[in-house]
Amino acid sequence: MGYFIKPPWVSNLGGIASEHPVASGVGAGILRSGGNAFDAAVAVSLTLAVVQPHLGGLGSDLVALIYDANRGRIEFLNATGWAPAGLSKGLLESRGLSKVPLRGPLSPVVPGMLAGLYSLWRRLGSIEWRSLVNHVIKAVEPGFPAGPGLIRAVRSVVDSNAIDDAFKAAYPINAEPWSIIKMPKLIKALELIAEEGDDAFYRGEIGESIIAHVNSLGGVFSINDFRDYRPEWGEPVSIEYRGFTINETPPNTQGLTTLMILKLLEDYKPSGPFTVDRIMNHIEAYKVAYRARDMFIGDPRFINVPINDLLNLSFLKGIGEGSLHGGVGDTTYFVVADGYGNVVSGIQSLYYHFGSLVTDPNFGITLNNRASDFSLSGPNALEPRRRPMHTLSTVIITKDGELKYALGTSGAHYRPQQHALIVTNIIDYGMNPVDAVNAPRFLWSSGELLVEDGYETNSLNVKHTRLSYPGTTGVASILALLNNGFKLLYSDIRGDGLALGP
Repeated sequence: MGYFIKPPWVSNLGGIASEHPVASGVGAGILRSGGNAFDAAVAVSLTLAVVQPHLGGLGSDLVALIYDANRGRIEFLNATGWAPAGLSKGLLESRGLSKVPLRGPLSPVVPGMLAGLYSLWRRLGSIEWRSLVNHVIKAVEPGFPAGPGLIRAVRSVVDSNAIDDAFKAAYPINAEPWSIIKMPKLIKALELIAEEGDDAFYRGEIGESIIAHVNSLGGVFSINDFRDYRPEWGEPVSIEYRGFTINETPPNTQGLTTLMILKLLEDYKPSGPFTVDRIMNHIEAYKVAYRARDMFIGDPRFINVPINDLLNLSFLKGIGEGSLHGGVGDTTYFVVADGYGNVVSGIQSLYYHFGSLVTDPNFGITLNNRASDFSLSGPNALEPRRRPMHTLSTVIITKDGELKYALGTSGAHYRPQQHALIVTNIIDYGMNPVDAVNAPRFLWSSGELLVEDGYETNSLNVKHTRLSYPGTTGVASILALLNNGFKLLYSDIRGDGLALGP
């Protein structure tokens, strides 16, 4: 297609595709030293928390689909955080607020990422924890190149009244892209985590420091909000689509939205991949799927999510059309495969770039702003210890029981659209995995349609804005299983990352 700029990594030993070359290199080093995909995923995630702190720092949430080759099964790791016990509709009303603020000390949930990583390691890791984290520290402590995305994110908030001296001290306010920067406070946090595991964060010095700082600004965290938090393991949700099994992450994530879109598209007879016809058919599916999402999806510990109904085509067609307002968010996706057949399709996020903007002064950890996504009524209503309907999700695709692809992308509320585009690029249009990720995209919201150059738009009777290719439509990565045990990994042309391996 002419978009091949970054090389994929192809090997029978596995590899990593992530949004920063250093993170991919650290994961490759773990695989090279004998670690498995689960060890490497922990190392990649922790490295991204340092080198991409605006996207997925230690204050993030994480979800992942895990393929354990020994058991031949896919599992779902839900490390999305919950609202503090003290955060309620009554509290908001007492402060004269009609919703959770977008930024600031009321906007974070308890960060779930580190608890999720530690749980993954305890369940499936093979390398001693301290050694694993020290490998990350050794790679990033001397300094690392600041990607253009980080520099753009810093510049976008540097003049905001919401940032304080702790934020300015933590981040490279005056750095240029690819200049070498250091994150000494985050290294201090990793050193404690290496020695104490996730206790350092949820039951120790790091958590205590975060709680004290957030609450000094008007937050309502308690130490028990951190001590009581646990990630959850479960099963993916899946559908059959043209002979393939599409596995997504279940509620409280919006993975179901991807599957609903694909259900609605299955009767569509594909025309060309870059036609107006394709755009309009996808938009019609989006309108229904997002209405269903907003009507039914929330934290299943609090509400019953009718998964079987939402994957029933007749039920979906009776729902009607809804809307989507915006897709702002910053996220970083990674995929890891080893030579034994294990795979981790993982994604971590602060939500908006630098999340809440609230940064702990002792450890340089910026907290997420996930609580801002709560509603005050409906399936995603704010309640203490509830998890918001989460934009994070990832995909694993199998055929006849064999893993074929793992993929994901940044994109916040747009993510299900992007997943559907990449999946249909592969299955409906026969694109190879590199072209499937690189291909021009379109993103729909109720206010506007964004279309990257490469699509036919002359007869498009919908308000739209053309974006130069490649546009800022999210950063994806992909794993494809090839013949004879070879794996192809690729990182999107739209991002700063790279695919590497042992």
